[in-house]
Amino acid sequence: MCRLKQLLFLVFFASNVLSEEGFEVITVASVMPKEANSIVTSVDKLNLDFLNKALAKDLTSLLKNNLAIDVSNNGGMGQLSSVFLRGTNSNHTLVKINGIKINPSTAGGASIYNLDTQLINEVELGYGPLSAIHGSGAIGGVIDISTKPQNRDSKTSLGLSIGPNEFHKSLFKINRDISENIFFNISGSKTQTDGYPALSNSKLDRGYKNSTIISNIEFVSDAVNLEFSSWSAEGDIEYLVFGSPTSQDYENHAYGLQVSNYFDDLFFYKLNLNSSKDLIKQNDPNFLGLIDITNTKREDIEFILSEIQTFGEGDLVFGLNKEEERIDYSSYGTIYQEKINTKSIFSSSSFKFKKNLLFASVRGSDHDIYKSNLSWNLEGLREIGTDWKMGLSRGSSFRSPVSSELYGFGGNTSLEPEVNNSSELNIKRRNNNSNLNISIFKNNITNLIDFDYQDYVLKNISQSTNEGLEIKYKLAKEDWDLNLVLRAQDPKDNQGKQLLRRSKKSASITFTKNIYGYDTSINFSTFGKRIDFGDIRLPGYGLTNLSTNRVISDKFKFSLKLENIFDKNYFTAAASNAFYLNQGRSIWLRLNYDLGN
Repeated sequence: MCRLKQLLFLVFFASNVLSEEGFEVITVASVMPKEANSIVTSVDKLNLDFLNKALAKDLTSLLKNNLAIDVSNNGGMGQLSSVFLRGTNSNHTLVKINGIKINPSTAGGASIYNLDTQLINEVELGYGPLSAIHGSGAIGGVIDISTKPQNRDSKTSLGLSIGPNEFHKSLFKINRDISENIFFNISGSKTQTDGYPALSNSKLDRGYKNSTIISNIEFVSDAVNLEFSSWSAEGDIEYLVFGSPTSQDYENHAYGLQVSNYFDDLFFYKLNLNSSKDLIKQNDPNFLGLIDITNTKREDIEFILSEIQTFGEGDLVFGLNKEEERIDYSSYGTIYQEKINTKSIFSSSSFKFKKNLLFASVRGSDHDIYKSNLSWNLEGLREIGTDWKMGLSRGSSFRSPVSSELYGFGGNTSLEPEVNNSSELNIKRRNNNSNLNISIFKNNITNLIDFDYQDYVLKNISQSTNEGLEIKYKLAKEDWDLNLVLRAQDPKDNQGKQLLRRSKKSASITFTKNIYGYDTSINFSTFGKRIDFGDIRLPGYGLTNLSTNRVISDKFKFSLKLENIFDKNYFTAAASNAFYLNQGRSIWLRLNYDLGN
């Protein structure tokens, strides 16, 4: 306790030293973008500068090392990975690419392991119940990944990366400011690695291949603004099933078209047309001699009116959404083809008086199977000093049962949505150079879908709770910066047992300084002990990583990362008779060359 008090004193002291007001826009915590100073919900935003310094090889490493978020990996690169935001389940985090939902309607969460971090320009994370804003799946929070360029500089660049286990990647980026009204970007990468054994009792390397293409086109005029974005990844993954080698091909796509503009200065409108696909095709037949395929195709249309003036300094946002999922599923003899539609109407409003900000969001959903559902958020923010603010939020979010739970093995079309009733109290201090956020949160998730072995069918029979404390602090100086995350929580089921693969304590600290022209970062992260299936104990662990960047000339950049410096043998997941392995001490090298306009 004494150490914690000392740490809190240092954080508060450093936060009070600097008082210049900053400006940052957050998109993940509301229907329309808002200034960070007016956001109540806890959020994290990782910009391109941070991503370039972190040099994370994949998204799960970024979240684990730099934000102290619990993740699990079933082996090396490309293997199944899960993210647990604030103790919620892995399928309770909604993942978006450029605002497009990529969570499949089959078992498991989004294919975050197929995302190339070198093609990502920004990552936003919103914590807590966000279904009123984003719809189904946002129980634990939302991860929104942007591949859109942050500026309109015209340039072409090439990249090459090498690493352990015969890892190599080639990359290109082309940005073109075609005219005053049109900007175009296309980037791509090709990645391949022989990998390493996925399990501690195996000596068989498991490889991974990935080819990714992203693009973005913007057209801006007085009459209308148009923006098209795309993300496409495909390749193959080698893995193990009950110790036997197998592999699968995959395809992930997300396409979006946004049309927006102001209408006679009365309101702002936005029309989003989105399409996504998640396909997995096994390369080896199952025990019936059949090739398993799971394929989710989603079409989504959304219309939003915002900046509708109501009274005083208040405003109103109103929206409609229609989502259609088409699922083709074949797994271990269970075969079905289904279509699921969800219609939603949503609204949010804000009102400001004196030193108080009030927000309210609500979404009514009509699902093909279980029919209606209501999600909501109520938030308040009050200034309590020159730079200090206190926020209080309460909300209810949901996750609709996916197709494999409705029609797959043990499926039950009488399933209801899983529901999270959550509350949070936070104290914030934000300015141009420092940002402090202290949050106390509590989740209560009911109607959890679990297998009833008595009736041999899935039912809404479980629940879980989690309450905890988060302390996040950022400090930026001229030639160095500091990022600190501390988290203590108690994720448990209705029997009081610790939830699987989730730690009670975690922390991360990243210190970056320019040393003789080298932007050098040292990162340390630590996680407490966890439990896995079969009551297998996963020991706590700590990791240390070092990265450095050097601009050799105006065209050439060199980056180097030393991962897991002390070669820790750690585990984030286990099988029945072995542990899934993680990367040991390794060196990763990146070279980037700018070809100019």
